[in-house]
Amino acid sequence: MSLFEIWRSTSRIFIDESKLSFEYVPSRLPHRSQQLKSLGLYFKSFVTKPGSATVKVVLLGPIGTGKTVVAKHFGRQVESFSRRYGYSIKYVHVNCHKDRTLFLIMQRVADQLEIKVPRRGFSSQELIYLIWNHLKTSNKYLLLTIDEADYLVRRENTGVLYDLTRISEDIHTGEYRVSMIFVFRSTASLASIDSSIRSTLAHNIVKFDPYTSREIYDILWSRIVNEGAIRQEAVEEDALTLISELVGYDKGGMGDARLAIELLWRAGKLAEERGDPVITSEHVREAYNTVFPSISRDVLKSLRKHELFFLYALVRVLIKRKEAKIPLGVVEREYTSICEDLGERPRKHTMIWEYVNTLKSLGIITAELSRKGYRGKTTLLGIPRIPLKVFKEELEELLNKYF
Repeated sequence: MSLFEIWRSTSRIFIDESKLSFEYVPSRLPHRSQQLKSLGLYFKSFVTKPGSATVKVVLLGPIGTGKTVVAKHFGRQVESFSRRYGYSIKYVHVNCHKDRTLFLIMQRVADQLEIKVPRRGFSSQELIYLIWNHLKTSNKYLLLTIDEADYLVRRENTGVLYDLTRISEDIHTGEYRVSMIFVFRSTASLASIDSSIRSTLAHNIVKFDPYTSREIYDILWSRIVNEGAIRQEAVEEDALTLISELVGYDKGGMGDARLAIELLWRAGKLAEERGDPVITSEHVREAYNTVFPSISRDVLKSLRKHELFFLYALVRVLIKRKEAKIPLGVVEREYTSICEDLGERPRKHTMIWEYVNTLKSLGIITAELSRKGYRGKTTLLGIPRIPLKVFKEELEELLNKYF
């Protein structure tokens, strides 16, 4: 079959693959009605009487538990409600994995609000006042979600998080224009922030627990039936049950809905590639061997270039040495060598340490202090839960986009 024939043909498996993507926000959110209700109650004054109060809420839970999709779904409902009653609340979602400084966050907000920022250099504080003036003159209000806020905690200067929590108070002139949602993965991140910031955020926390196998099944079924991602007749019930049992928290899995949805998509692609009309349990088993239960491809794709370089260096050294754990210094030298081969400027040790913390927090690597057998104290890095040769190929595929 030629490429033209492939592109013009109708899939016997998929109706709309995009509805299985990480970015897609479904119309229904199975097993997250309580979290949506909590958000509705916390933000009631901001939504029904805009300007009367500023609200800050924390969404807390592991990866794949629905925090991001709930925040985006809630934001859409807020915008819709405000339009219906004759005023304007704009929802803006910023991911701090990509935007980790106050300036970049505010620049992203300005872009999404379609504010024309002058060409001359602006400070972050000037951007904040530019945004606030836009909201005031256009009589709009802003609900801002700061996703992956853990990244702001891990940076040496947590001033970014402090400045964000103070925005409404610092520019308050009789009316509050901004309310915020902060999304954290880790309870430890929340506990480690400065007490002055924690006291501001700790009052309103909405918790997200890992999904059970039954809940995973319902989420997959909803993507098929309610969202129309896959033809209902093109997937066996046993295949959905198997994914649910592999991923469900009560069955020993991570309870990660993203991983479950990715497994369904990969199993569908395998069936499609082979010309099979139905997704079976065998397709799921094969798909499971190509993904890593501790990490989804979406997480890998979100890594920045030098984070990928460093991770690739660690994988290469682990394979070469055939050891479970490698000293940080050895990996750093391999990373430098890779950068030189690719014509890239290696980052300094302070940035390397930040990469280690990022990859550790995402559950991709382990990092621990050495014990007996090493001269002095060094940090040992490992990747215990992922088959290294398969992982190396996956990383090489991702790195190809840069070269």
